Amino acid sequence: MSSIGIALTQLARVRDPQSRAALALGVTDICVAKPLTNRIEPLANDILLSLAHKVEESVRIKMAARLSECDWAPRGIVRFLAFDAPSVAASVIARSQVLESDDLVELAKQGSREHRVLIAERRHIGIAVSDAVASRSEIDVLSALSANQSARLSSTTITKCINAAGQAPDISRQLLERDDIPSTLIERLMDEISTAVRSQVEAHFDLSPGVLDSLESQDTSAAPEQDEDEEARIIVARMAAAGQLKGTVAVRAIADGKTVLFDHAIADLCGISADQWRTAVGISSVRATALACRAARIDTNLFPSVLRGMQRAGRVQADLSPDAMAGAATVFQKYTPGSAYDALRRLVPGD
Repeated sequence: MSSIGIALTQLARVRDPQSRAALALGVTDICVAKPLTNRIEPLANDILLSLAHKVEESVRIKMAARLSECDWAPRGIVRFLAFDAPSVAASVIARSQVLESDDLVELAKQGSREHRVLIAERRHIGIAVSDAVASRSEIDVLSALSANQSARLSSTTITKCINAAGQAPDISRQLLERDDIPSTLIERLMDEISTAVRSQVEAHFDLSPGVLDSLESQDTSAAPEQDEDEEARIIVARMAAAGQLKGTVAVRAIADGKTVLFDHAIADLCGISADQWRTAVGISSVRATALACRAARIDTNLFPSVLRGMQRAGRVQADLSPDAMAGAATVFQKYTPGSAYDALRRLVPGD
C-alpha cells in the first residue's frame, strides 16, 4: 500500500467529530484535485463511505457539492450521496456525470418523492429515467418533468402530464411550450386544460364565473355582437397589461369556439387591431392565419388546432387545397415572427 493509502487508513480511525468532518472534506478534496490511481481510488471510496456514515448531514452536503462537479469521483460514494436525504442528494443528482441512467431509475423507484422531483429537474435525462420518475403520477414530479425542456419524454409520460394538467395549470403552460408533444396528443391537451385555464383567467382578472363561456355563446340574442366585442377587448387588454396574454390563450379561445375572444387575442399578440385581423382573414384566410400564428409565436404543432377552429367557425373553407397548406407550412419554415408581422400588415389595404 502506498504512503498516501497508509495515511488515509490511519486518519479514518479518528473519532473526534470535528476531526472526522475535516478528514471527510480533506479526502473529498484529494479526490477532486486530480484523478486517483486505480489502486488508490477504491481505498478513497471506502474511506469516504465510512466517514459519510459517521459525519453530520451538513458535512455530507459539502461532500456532495464538491463531488458533484468531479467527473472522476468514486462511483460508490456518489451513489451513496444520491440515495441520501434530498438536501444531501440535490447537488449530485443535478450535476454529477458519474451517475448513470440505471442509478437514476433505481433511485426513482426506491427514493422519496423529493428525490423524484430532483431527478425530474436534472438536465438531459432519457426516456427510461423520465418514465421511472413519472410512474407514480405525482403532480409536483410531473410539473418538474414538463418544465424540463431538455428531458426526453415518452408518449406515456406526456399523457400522464396531460392528465395532470387539469389539476395544475402550470403543467399545461409548460407542456404547450415544449416542442416534442405528438400532434396526436395536442387536442387532448387542449381539452384537458380548458376548464382549469378558464378558471385561472377568471380568478386572476376578477371576472365573474362563466364570463369566458358567455363569449361566443350560441344564443346571440342575449347580447349584441358589439357588447361581446367590447367585453373581449377588455379581457384581452387586462391580460396584456398584466403580462399574461400568451399564444395559448388565443389557441384555447378558437378551440372553444370563442371567435370574438380569439380575434382580439390574436390581434393584440400580432400588434394589430381586431378589425385589421378580420380584414386580413377576409382577403386570404389560410395565409393570414398562418402569418398571425407565426407573428404571435404560436408553436407549429398548435397551428392545426387553430386552423380547425377557424374552419368550424366558417372563416376558413373546410376543403383546403394542397397549395394552401403548403403555403401555410412555408410561413413557419421561412418567416420570423417579425417578417410574419410585416407580411400580415401588407394583407390589409391602406395599412
